[in-house]
Formats: sequence, structure tokens, C-alpha cells
Amino acid sequence: MLRYKNENKGKPGKGFVWCTQNIAVMDTSLGSPHTTFPGPLTTTGGPLAEVSSLSRSELEDLLECEDKMAALVASMPPLATIRAQCDSLVAQNEALAKATLERSDEYERSRDAAIRKVEELNNLRQSFTDLTLAQTKASELLAPACIQESLVVAAMQSEEESEEIADQFLRKELGVEAFLSAYLEKRIETHLRKFKGERLGAQLDELHRAGF
Repeated sequence: MLRYKNENKGKPGKGFVWCTQNIAVMDTSLGSPHTTFPGPLTTTGGPLAEVSSLSRSELEDLLECEDKMAALVASMPPLATIRAQCDSLVAQNEALAKATLERSDEYERSRDAAIRKVEELNNLRQSFTDLTLAQTKASELLAPACIQESLVVAAMQSEEESEEIADQFLRKELGVEAFLSAYLEKRIETHLRKFKGERLGAQLDELHRAGF
């Protein structure tokens, strides 16, 4: 806590001149780490120049009237500079806010386009997955072993159908010409499927023996 030694007590003079011309000393009983004031205040130039030119009555009037004090403080150059800087920052903020609002529509359009692209990507990914599964199934069906097995099964079905045609003929449900036409067609189909299946099976066995 600072205490000011008033060496001009009772002497006539101007308002705060005696305060600014005296030396501030430290009350060491308060335990402050500071020992001296940084230096005397000057009244030549700066914010206190205008104050130092006032009379005692003017200073007392100034201290008693808050409006006059506020007006005096507001008229000081440093505060005017700060106010100008604040006005400049406010103008910059307003300009930035306007620019942000102007870009909001563009942002909304970009966001919607990005959402559509994401949906399109998801659809393409799902389509790719479905096509991959279909290709895998088709590859399995077209594998030589699957084809050979399918031929064997188809040959058995053709043979059963030919036997059913023969039974119909024995039950006199078919005439001779219809029986011969249908029966011969199914028997030829059966033998062809058996031949193809056996031939493909033999080729696969040769490939397995060759290490393929």
C-alpha cells in the first residue's frame, strides 16, 4: 500500500501538482515486496497535462461531478485512441459477420452436395457388394467340378423321365409313335449327359493327377 508524503500541506498551489511532484514511499509494515515507487509522475505532456493546468476549485468541482470527470477522461488522447481501435474492431467484426452470412447459402449447398455424394457412394458400395456375391456364385456354378456334378444329376433326371414315358406306354396312355418319339429323345439326352459328365470327370482326374 502506497503512502504519499505531503510536504506542501497548507501551502497555496495548483490542484494535483503537489501530488505529482512528491515522492511515493512504501509502508514496509505491510510486507510488500516493493521498496520504492517507479518514479515521480510528471505533468509535462501526457494525460495529466490538462489536469495540472486546472485550479484547486476546478479540481474540487471535477472531483465532485462524475459527469465532468467522465468527460475529461473521455477526452484524453489514449482513451480516444482506444475508442477508435474498438470502433475499428467492431466494424471488422460486422464485416466478417456479413461475409459469413453471405457464405451460409454456399455452405448449405456444399453440405447438401456432400450428403448426396455420400449416399451415392453408399449405394455404389452396396451394388458392388451384391455384384461381387453374384460373381462368386456364378464362378462356383461354372467351376468344372460343379458342371460335372450338374451333368450327372441332369442325366439321372433324364433317365427317370424316360422310364416314366415307358410306364405311360405300358399303361397304354401313349401311342406307339408318341412313345417312340419321346422315349428316344429322353434316352439320347440321358446318354449325352452321362457321356459329357464322365468325360469331364476323367479330365478333372487327369488335372488332379498332374497337380492342378
